[in-house]
Amino acid sequence: MRRAVAVAGVALVVGGCARGSSPETASAWHSPDAHTWDALKSELRARRAERPTHPWAAEVRVALHEPRTGRDVTGRGAIAVAPGRAMRMILVGAAGATMLDAWVERDRWRVAVPATGLVRRGGPDDPRDLPVGFLRWWLLSPLGGALVAAEETPEGPRWLLRDGSAVVDLRAVACDDGVSGLAASRSVEGRTERVAECGTAPEPRTGDRVEYEDAATGLRVSIVLESAARTPSDEAFRDPDLPEQGS
Repeated sequence: MRRAVAVAGVALVVGGCARGSSPETASAWHSPDAHTWDALKSELRARRAERPTHPWAAEVRVALHEPRTGRDVTGRGAIAVAPGRAMRMILVGAAGATMLDAWVERDRWRVAVPATGLVRRGGPDDPRDLPVGFLRWWLLSPLGGALVAAEETPEGPRWLLRDGSAVVDLRAVACDDGVSGLAASRSVEGRTERVAECGTAPEPRTGDRVEYEDAATGLRVSIVLESAARTPSDEAFRDPDLPEQGS
């Protein structure tokens, strides 16, 4: 089990090494008329306004498929998010060993896989082999980016965003159980990451779920919120390498 946890942790760290597919260009989209364009912009503003603005924390259940070995690993963990500022996520395998400890701020990040002794740090960069840029976009700057194109599809609104060097294809979707959701494909320098989120309210709630996939490698991670709470302690967002206060 310890080996499985180590494999899962390494998979999360190196899952994006291969190059992925590129997103569709704006020219491939259907150009809406002025009225539809304004309506699509307003819908995007509403979606952005619905994202959490207050710090929140949740206990999560995790299932991971690592395509290189074919292993499926399950576990639990916790996530704390301060929108616009920082996030911390710790995932623990079934045997109790930590398989991933990720801490991300706007200008700094740290990712550790304790089972292998791997610890990496960085700044405002978007490393090619880690989902740091994706986490910043999805959790710290929810749905950020300049609107490049938009269209109305039979499934719902669709938007093309430019977020720095990344291009994001964002869609409104209906989940299997009838609740509303969002799906996004974020591509930067040939690497594509996808996410599908189903939730029952603007604020995170028990039962909300997220599916993540690295398109190049086939790495898949499923996360379900088992509990959610507001106002996590500021200690949750401290740099993990700093000494504890009072020590």
